[in-house]
Amino acid sequence: MTRRPLLVASAALLAAAGAAASGLAWVALPGFRDAPRALVAAGALAVATAALLLLGGFLQEKLTLGPARLRSRADRADASARARPAQPPRPPAGRPAVAPAAAPPSHLGDPRVIYAYAAQVVGQSLAWEGNYKAAAASLRDIPPDWILPQVRVLLLSNLAQWQLCAGDLGAATRLLDDLDEDRAPASVRPLVRGARAAVLVRAGDVEGALSLVGRRDGERGEPAEVRQRYRITRAHALAARGELAAARAELRRVVDEVGVDELCRWLPAGGPARATMLELIDEG
Repeated sequence: MTRRPLLVASAALLAAAGAAASGLAWVALPGFRDAPRALVAAGALAVATAALLLLGGFLQEKLTLGPARLRSRADRADASARARPAQPPRPPAGRPAVAPAAAPPSHLGDPRVIYAYAAQVVGQSLAWEGNYKAAAASLRDIPPDWILPQVRVLLLSNLAQWQLCAGDLGAATRLLDDLDEDRAPASVRPLVRGARAAVLVRAGDVEGALSLVGRRDGERGEPAEVRQRYRITRAHALAARGELAAARAELRRVVDEVGVDELCRWLPAGGPARATMLELIDEG
């Protein structure tokens, strides 16, 4: 029990006593009636004394009970903490918990597959316009897992061609491990083989390139769709070996069958036979 009710009662009694004394003096002492200032002073003194007594009591109670209240609050907080079940530790600030990796797409309707396919379409359009750097950028940052296995190697083959034509031989060379025709469907293996050979011949592996495209038409059983690029790669390999006449003959076959457009398409990729390609393009 605190002292506050006691203080309030004491102050009230003192104020009442002052008022009663003033009233008694007013009734019992006729001379006091003629001294209104004295009456007012006596009443004011009683009220002021009561107020001081009450204020002093409040201050004393605050100073006395303040620390006790703080200790009581601390004890209640400790008891609440002990009663609360333990929480699992949280990751440190700035290092969020790592979410489990998403499974690779398994069907054509997966948004990631659609995104990768759209990037391929955009890249092909840019390549047709001769903007190979932008074409390579459209597909370069697509995670390989977003591309379905049956078309993944084919799209990477296109990317290698665009990187070669953009002058980024290093990036194209880094794709060699991914240009594995054994991991590609049989229908696209000739395309993958041609892309790998194109990178190898520009990286200086002439014999490796010739082993993929053969030393003459049909040696590797290539379909007509890739024959022209096989001839161009073979011409680069022959030019690197100093067989310039043989290299020119390969490029002449390309021009005679499909015109100079195929030479123009591969000209930005460079290679040992580039000067001969320019001559034939100028000749039309």
